[in-house]
Amino acid sequence: MKSFGERISYLRNKKGLSQEELAKILKIGKSTLGMYETDKREPKHEMTAKIADYFEVSIDWLTTGRENKKESDNTLPEEVLLDVIKKAEAEYKVNLRDDPFVESALRDLIHNLARMKQSAQKEK
Repeated sequence: MKSFGERISYLRNKKGLSQEELAKILKIGKSTLGMYETDKREPKHEMTAKIADYFEVSIDWLTTGRENKKESDNTLPEEVLLDVIKKAEAEYKVNLRDDPFVESALRDLIHNLARMKQSAQKEK
């Protein structure tokens, strides 16, 4: 999903909500939500936060499609992450990157496993 609007639409559909239902929840007009979803209008910061809270996603992910986590010395390079994900996709013949929640969870899992391994090696 490349755009803010696509991510809102994705989240709404994943919850099984119509535009009218989500608009009522957010206390905005259906046409306003429609403009958000088609990237014809951007919400104010407060509304962006309200949408992120409702769907339990980060504002960073909602607005950019990526989690803005602090980079640290033990963060795996992007090419290493992609290599691991691609190998798993090939092995299990599935697309693990078509659902942003699955991809995010998978990236977190890989990072956490690498950190655990690093910690265990330092203790030796």
